[in-house]
Amino acid sequence: MRRRALLLFISFICFISSVSAQSVGLVLSGGGAKGAAHIGVIKALEESGIPIDYVAGTSIGAIVGSLYAMGYSPDEMLELFLSEDFQYWQSGVIQDKYIYYFKKPDPTPEFMRFAIDLTDSLQVKTNLLPGSIIDPVQLNQAFVALYAQATAKSAWNFDNLFVPFRCVSSDIYNKKAIIWRNGDLSEAVRSSMTFPFFFKPLWKDGVPLFDGGIYDNFPVDVMKNEFHPDFIFGSAVVGRSKPSENLMKQMETMVMQYTDYRVDEEDGMMVKFDLPNVSLLDFVKAKELMEKGYNETLAMIDSIRMRVSRTTAPAEVSERRERYKRGLPPLKFKNIYISGVNDAQRQYIEDQLHRDFDDEFTMEEFKQAYFKMLTDSKIKEILPHAVFNRRSRTLDLYLDVKINNEANISIGGNISSHQANQLFLGINYQALSQYASDLNANFQMGNAFSGVLFNGRIYLHTRLPAYLNFDAVYSYRKYSESQSLFYEDLLPAFIKQHEKYAGLSLGLPVMRHSKIVTGIAFGRLNDDYYQTSHISFSDAKFDRSWYDLFQTYVRYERNSLNDRLYPTGGREQMLVGRFVTGRQSHKPYSQYITDRSSQNWFQITGRWVNYTDHSEVFKLGMMAEAVVSNKKLMDNYTASILQAPAFTPTPHSKVVFREAFHANEYVAAGVMPIFAINKMFHLRTELYGFLPYRRIQKEIVAGDTYKDKPYYGKTFSSFDYMGEVSLVFQLPFISVSLFANGYSYPRNDFNFGLNIGYLLFNPGFLE
Repeated sequence: MRRRALLLFISFICFISSVSAQSVGLVLSGGGAKGAAHIGVIKALEESGIPIDYVAGTSIGAIVGSLYAMGYSPDEMLELFLSEDFQYWQSGVIQDKYIYYFKKPDPTPEFMRFAIDLTDSLQVKTNLLPGSIIDPVQLNQAFVALYAQATAKSAWNFDNLFVPFRCVSSDIYNKKAIIWRNGDLSEAVRSSMTFPFFFKPLWKDGVPLFDGGIYDNFPVDVMKNEFHPDFIFGSAVVGRSKPSENLMKQMETMVMQYTDYRVDEEDGMMVKFDLPNVSLLDFVKAKELMEKGYNETLAMIDSIRMRVSRTTAPAEVSERRERYKRGLPPLKFKNIYISGVNDAQRQYIEDQLHRDFDDEFTMEEFKQAYFKMLTDSKIKEILPHAVFNRRSRTLDLYLDVKINNEANISIGGNISSHQANQLFLGINYQALSQYASDLNANFQMGNAFSGVLFNGRIYLHTRLPAYLNFDAVYSYRKYSESQSLFYEDLLPAFIKQHEKYAGLSLGLPVMRHSKIVTGIAFGRLNDDYYQTSHISFSDAKFDRSWYDLFQTYVRYERNSLNDRLYPTGGREQMLVGRFVTGRQSHKPYSQYITDRSSQNWFQITGRWVNYTDHSEVFKLGMMAEAVVSNKKLMDNYTASILQAPAFTPTPHSKVVFREAFHANEYVAAGVMPIFAINKMFHLRTELYGFLPYRRIQKEIVAGDTYKDKPYYGKTFSSFDYMGEVSLVFQLPFISVSLFANGYSYPRNDFNFGLNIGYLLFNPGFLE
């Protein structure tokens, strides 16, 4: 009896020991956004008391697995996937609040850019295609923020995480899978999810590493060999796909080698998800996918319990998770170490950083400085790494900086069904040593505008950020009517305007999103025009007016509009005050005498534009513009109209001459209802009203049929309007618009047309 009792007791102890020793490994496949289903799998296992002792994953499986391994709960993972920050990370787009407007370049009509690599003095290489579809600038900083604390706590050993973790990346040069078991957790996950062409590869020991799914998209063998669990549960969100016309699916098939998504019966169990309608970056469906993973795993819980008798209470897991998180070092940085640059460049970068922080700094503070340094800069990329400093108990930041030794060539312009065909060619080179400097030149040619611009800018080595800017500009505009040469009231419809000017300015930032520019400029403005139709056009000559002017100005500007030509979001604010002095000269075509007189005036111009979202479909834009001036009228009516500020809020209005929208002082306003059909198409309506303070009018001088005397009409005695409806197709590099518009003056002035590209010109002397 005693012997039987002893045997039963020993058997019971052995059973308890075997149960307590029973370990469970979770394997998560790659599969892009489909991997959000993995979150539901984890949630179902946790809530059902199924322990997760080890986790291994590839690509999205590496992301979900690493988040779980460093203490994220399923709900926290879902919140991250649906967050606004995550959307920016996966798109590579920088949030408006981090764009450093002070260094943002002026918009140009470019739609294609390529680089000439100047690194090799014996060979010039052109780089027409980017290294990746998605700009890595977001992921580089985001992965530091996500993984720095866990990497520090683990002492670079993935067995020391909340749950021991492994992930897989691919060395395509040596044709093998790379298993990550230690090192920087951010590097491991980043390399594991780097789908070729979409994301830039991580370089390790001179070799680029790509998505682990190329060689092992379901690392069951990794789990078995690394951890030897008693039971493996696998979650696979991809399988062998059928032939498809979808380019993304074709690319995925070409890149990914065949993987056997299987867990052998003796090793464990798995759940497979058929998700044919979810694309690689379709993370907006994360909640739906998580619920699918949760429900399908719950349906298997009884079967799992038959294989895994050991249980872990959800409350116990939560308590252990919170205890692990409390032990993480704070996400603060102390020292910065910079590599990849020469001494002068390192000093410049350090000086920029010291403007923002001198002592300990947070991730948010670094993030602001990081995007500031990358804004339109010779710095091509910054790879940050956080290393725990055990002496100071803070994180040190190591920045691997890649300098861009390239000259950039830009091509752009506009193709139009009306008289607005333009060709644009731009050249840009940036230098970085003790100072940062930019050199730009662009050339435009077309039947509406031709011009040349040379620009040089140097960023001063001062405590307060500042730049000195030099411009030299030549512009030639002409306006013509294709159906008639003159309106009924004899207004000239064929005009030539030439401008030559040079200017020097000083720019200063105002916080992150705006700047103040003050400067001086000298210029000559030439206007050639007809004042009458009572001439023979076969031998007609223009009247000519020219202006030798000097101006000094102060301009405040802020612009976060999300498109150069057809914005649907953001806002713009501009206020400029200028004093202009100089001499005007006028030579009628019929005389040899030149009239000269002096001109001096003050002018203040303000503009405000704001777009707001009222729903996913409907957006509303509003704008206001005003000019206040004590400018005198010129020698004749036509010269006065030509030199008066113009209200040109639409692309079409910039290339046609409508004298009703010219005045020395005016107020104007507009409303822009927009209906977003999808991310690329929108239908916009634009309605604008124009109210001059005093309209410029004319009277025929008695006995002189070639000179109309200008005078001011009554205060607020006239009102004009314009409207336009356009269907806009926006690609990342170009805009296409089909438009119809009308003007209140001249009567029956309706226009229809098509624009492909951007109607943007170099700024005028008085703009």
